[in-house]
Amino acid sequence: MKKTILAVMLFALVFGSFGCKEKSKLNEISANLTNYEISLDYDETSHSVKASERVEYVNNTNAILKCVEFHLYPQFFKEEGAKQVVAQTHLNQAYPNGMSYSQFDVTRVRVAGADRQIRFVGECNGVLAVDLFSSLMPSEKVEIEIDFGFTLPNCCHRFGYGEHTINLGNSYPIVCVYENGAFDESGYHPNGDPFYSDVANYVVDITASSNFIVAASGEKTAEKRSNGKTTSSFYGKCIRDFALVLSKDFKVESAEEDGVNFQYFYFDDENHSSSLKAGMDAVKTFSDLFLKYPYASFSIVQTDFVYGGMEYPNLVMISAEVNDPDDYKNVIVHETAHQWWYGIVGNDEWEFPWLDESLAEYSSMLFYDHNDGYNFTRTQMLEASHANYSLFISVYNDVLGDIDTSMRAIDKYSTEPEYTYCTYVKGAMMWDGLRNLIGEKKFIACLKTYCEQNQFAISSPEKLITAFEGESKMQLRNFFNSWIDGKVVIR
Repeated sequence: MKKTILAVMLFALVFGSFGCKEKSKLNEISANLTNYEISLDYDETSHSVKASERVEYVNNTNAILKCVEFHLYPQFFKEEGAKQVVAQTHLNQAYPNGMSYSQFDVTRVRVAGADRQIRFVGECNGVLAVDLFSSLMPSEKVEIEIDFGFTLPNCCHRFGYGEHTINLGNSYPIVCVYENGAFDESGYHPNGDPFYSDVANYVVDITASSNFIVAASGEKTAEKRSNGKTTSSFYGKCIRDFALVLSKDFKVESAEEDGVNFQYFYFDDENHSSSLKAGMDAVKTFSDLFLKYPYASFSIVQTDFVYGGMEYPNLVMISAEVNDPDDYKNVIVHETAHQWWYGIVGNDEWEFPWLDESLAEYSSMLFYDHNDGYNFTRTQMLEASHANYSLFISVYNDVLGDIDTSMRAIDKYSTEPEYTYCTYVKGAMMWDGLRNLIGEKKFIACLKTYCEQNQFAISSPEKLITAFEGESKMQLRNFFNSWIDGKVVIR
């Protein structure tokens, strides 16, 4: 287990290639963040992980805290949790060998070196509540240690293993966001990405058989081999989450551009060079449009995954089930856009899923305005969006009568298609309507301002509207509200 002092020492190594502005900003923000030191040991025979984490939690709230709460997302993959983590229509794809479940256990909790009771709260015991020995004042720190372990389900999802990959997304206890006088205890849901977290600093070690190749958030800092096993060490600064993917089948293609180390981990892609290029082009384009990519690494990872893709800081999962090369690259572009919308600019993905998803979807459309050689254009994609949305509304109205087209929390949608069309498709049309209303130059300026004002923080619809009205010098609240509330008429 690395010590916090090591994390500070590694900063110069990992981020030394940065420009002064980006390095200074990360250094400034990271100095007052919570620090995670996580150690994972993977046993491929039992598909199990023995793990521990040390968290130096910083009370960056205005409240006096008597406990700290952690999301335990793997709890929802347990059989006794009785919580469906995949939409009904995707069960066969997610569980190709039949239903499979996880076992997740917290075995010890310590605060400042002394044992504390293990106490669960929330749906499916999905939150670990760690009681402190004394009140934690604003800006004060406390050390919390958690020993835990789990077996992975045979599930092609963020958390699980498939034929080629072991996906360790949302696999460790992560501090809940504190807001409105309480820690957010939102659980898991098959719609969307039910995650919500603050940025933090990470030092992560993972030990596995030496024939595994590991892709991870953050930058690899060390690798040590012993007795047929390899321990790989990673460091991430100012990132919102940490994910890993392991595979014996990975091939790796790498390139460096503008101080960023790009890697593509794949096991079945004849177009691997163009897939890597799509990610590199996306980072460059979004750096120019929104805010310079502030990290030293970015990994694109082909995985056994039930949906098209999934975003994590410095790492995106792309499903090997996406067979069309153009669609595959489009998924890469969309998930890369999430490095800005969810990653750099955070939001409550449970309560306001449209806030990051609609922007990522429309950003992928903007990408094609700035990159020739791809078989998509923004105009074509918007025309398809309009046609598909109109068909969706027509079918739903015929079957169910009037449909709620508001953009709302993920648990307020009755079906996955309803969530998808209202969040992604309608959301992208909203952004294009705003671009047409205020003009392209002003629209991009608004996005830059929004990103700069909310980088490494938590955004909200109110902060979004404030940024756009401030930069554009226009009253846009009614425009946004009409789309969000489902009152706009789309023709």
